Amino acid sequence: AHAVATTAGGPAAIRAAARLVLDEAARLDPPLRLDYLALVDPSDFTDIGDGFTGEAVLAVAARVGATRLIDNIPLTFGTFGDAS
Repeated sequence: AHAVATTAGGPAAIRAAARLVLDEAARLDPPLRLDYLALVDPSDFTDIGDGFTGEAVLAVAARVGATRLIDNIPLTFGTFGDAS
């Protein structure tokens, strides 16, 4: 299943929201230590720009203690429910 990013801020808003959550988790005990957070084009895994439309993947890797956590979520940026 794909999540559809319908925020007015697009990729920039998704990056900011993810950073907020990760920054909060870094203050927990034990803290989450971020290895990477990337918003990428799934065809070549290059970072996407703020004006990007189409399929993307939000990928994150972090550590809590000795455990490494890795996850990703597919997203779609652009027009949703075009009535034309």
